[in-house]
Amino acid sequence: MVWRRLDGYAIEHGVIGPVESDLLAHYQWEGEPCSMYFFCIRCAGDEVCFDHATYESLFPLEVGKSVAFRRSIGQWEWINRINVIDTERLSLDFGEVDTFVLACETQGQNNPFHVKNDIWYAPSIGWNVQFRYQDSRGESYGWQAIEFIPPH
Repeated sequence: MVWRRLDGYAIEHGVIGPVESDLLAHYQWEGEPCSMYFFCIRCAGDEVCFDHATYESLFPLEVGKSVAFRRSIGQWEWINRINVIDTERLSLDFGEVDTFVLACETQGQNNPFHVKNDIWYAPSIGWNVQFRYQDSRGESYGWQAIEFIPPH
């Protein structure tokens, strides 16, 4: 998959990999191997603790579903909230795709860090095809898929 930053700043390449039974997704970003849980990017890793059962109850996705769970890494704690707010057909460079629109929020509990993400997930592709990010440090950006080549 090829991604374009919505402000035109950059184009980056990724390769979608397998998704495990616990919904951990593997991929490559600019050649580097990565893992994430959909809609909770910082939930992957041996040092991360979070309520997998609550996260997994979000699936199958349906408008109106929402979950909230604690996540910790060492001494740091956050509350993650994920809400399926709508469906939307996106017109992307490679065609139209039906998506679920999710509003995701991470709020620091013993730290000031706060993040809001809007994510468009395309079930037909099995991946996020657009997202917008904004954090409490003032960082803000968005990405959109511009090329998708299905795995062989």
